[in-house]
Amino acid sequence: MRPKLKSIVSRFKNKRIVVWGDLILDQYLFTSAGRVSREAPVLVTEYEKSEYLLGGAGNVVMNLLTLGAVPLPVGFVGKDASGEILLKLLREKGISTDHLVAVEGFQTPLKSRILSGGANTKKQQILRIDTLPPDSINERTQQKLAKALFSVLGEGDLLILSDYLAKTVTPGIFRRLKELFPAKISALDSRNNLLDFPGVTLATPNEPEIKKLFPEKKFLNDGDFLKAGAELLEKLGATGVVLKRGHKGMLVFDRGEKPSVLDIFGTSQIVDVTGAGDTVLAVLGLGLAAGADLRDSARLANIAGGLVVMHEGAYPLRRRELQDALP
Repeated sequence: MRPKLKSIVSRFKNKRIVVWGDLILDQYLFTSAGRVSREAPVLVTEYEKSEYLLGGAGNVVMNLLTLGAVPLPVGFVGKDASGEILLKLLREKGISTDHLVAVEGFQTPLKSRILSGGANTKKQQILRIDTLPPDSINERTQQKLAKALFSVLGEGDLLILSDYLAKTVTPGIFRRLKELFPAKISALDSRNNLLDFPGVTLATPNEPEIKKLFPEKKFLNDGDFLKAGAELLEKLGATGVVLKRGHKGMLVFDRGEKPSVLDIFGTSQIVDVTGAGDTVLAVLGLGLAAGADLRDSARLANIAGGLVVMHEGAYPLRRRELQDALP
């Protein structure tokens, strides 16, 4: 199995992957714990430094880059300070920004995490503040995005849809996309709107998402998840569904085959699950783009997920790390 998987990973290099999704700027504010405020029973912390990383669909983009692929992001960015930082981060990594649509008045999504700790101690997250665009995108601007997406799809080996906020990835544009590019392989991760994208090649829900999709099911045992995954496969008309189950691994539903169970890779003593779904989505997409079948792609994604949850924060996985971890 190792030579086969290693060969697939080697074919990740230079795959051109279009990432259509919600680009989010992650801000980390590092502070030192000081004292309790006299004004209220709250902790007073002193600012040390700020760091910025790409989040949301941007984390998918970063994983694709470190795995050796050429990511081509498509999405909205505001003409604001957060948008400028986001664009700078992309350009510093050599990632094309040609297919991003800058929107006047649009608020670039920002997630600010405040971390604190005493001297010589590990910083812990004490608060997160999300600054998200409050309004929907108007039709004219959506059409500009559709034009950018359709223009780049012809040069992409695969399309990844990363729907975090239901602002960028919309059912109407997806339906047009399916008409124009019926053979394009697509891998979708959608936080709340999975059923709005029938015809997607691959869907990657996690446990909370699939429970929300089937509120009538009790999900008391593994059999309930197997039934729900198979039902979702039919509802979407998809080729495959990969159900992410955290420390329980994955369930893989491949059309025409019996579902398979992948146990978690590595230890169940998880450090941080932040961004793990993005890594799984990136590796699944790259596996399919490299010509692998869904099961081998899922095996690789399961290993990748097991590696990144042992790191703090959203950790872009390197291709060498994945190769070295192959069983």
